[in-house]
Parts: sequence; structure tokens; C-alpha cells
Amino acid sequence: MLQDIGKQHDRSPGEVAIAWTLNNPAVTAAIVGARNPKQVEGIIAAGEFRLNQQELDQIGAILCENP
Repeated sequence: MLQDIGKQHDRSPGEVAIAWTLNNPAVTAAIVGARNPKQVEGIIAAGEFRLNQQELDQIGAILCENP
């Protein structure tokens, strides 16, 4: 699911996961780490990336089905 959404936006699954986490009202912060400059760029991009409501709902449904 994260791969499919990411492909639609030219984003990695990790970027999609971070974007979802930052949009989740139950989460106050996303703690992420990077091993190289490319990962830092992805983390920054994820912070600027916004998922639409349908994508948020799709990810939420998957999480509810697989707690």
C-alpha cells in the first residue's frame, strides 16, 4: 500500500509513512533517523509531503485490519 501511494507521487514508502505519521492527530512527533544524505533529503521531503484524505483513509484501514 505505501509503495503504491508512493509511486503515484514519486515518493518512497518511508516518505509516505512519515507523512502519514505527521498527519496523525494521535502522534505528537515523528522520530526519524538517517544514515546518509539521501535519507536526510527524503525525510525533509516527507515533512513537506501531504497525503490526500483518500490515501490517509486507505492507510488507516490497513492499520485497523493489521493492528
